[in-house]
Amino acid sequence: MESAYNATSCAMVITYWNVGRRIVEQEQNGNQRAEYGAAMMDALAAELTKEYGKSYSKRNLQYFRKFYQCFPDIEIVNSCVHNLTWTHFRSLLRVPDEDARVWYMNEAAHENWNVRMLDRNIPT
Repeated sequence: MESAYNATSCAMVITYWNVGRRIVEQEQNGNQRAEYGAAMMDALAAELTKEYGKSYSKRNLQYFRKFYQCFPDIEIVNSCVHNLTWTHFRSLLRVPDEDARVWYMNEAAHENWNVRMLDRNIPT
């Protein structure tokens, strides 16, 4: 049962990374933000929510975009995704320094930190 949960969690994280990548690379043409900004995210969220459910709300799409921007190398994500959930990555998105973010990600993955432990360690 746990392996099914882990496989689902991994697939979810990779899917969210890919959605973020598509938003940045295709909708925003690689720019930090699209010229038409909020309207694009509203329209995309409405379309995806209708098709796939509330996991694709505007707020979540913003998280997916930030996830891709903070972790643009899929190999880095793949190396830790087997131990980390989407909630771990959401916590890591709050770390402004790139080197620190990657360090916390690696520590959380290698030390099997739960999200509460990660959240406790980030401010230190």
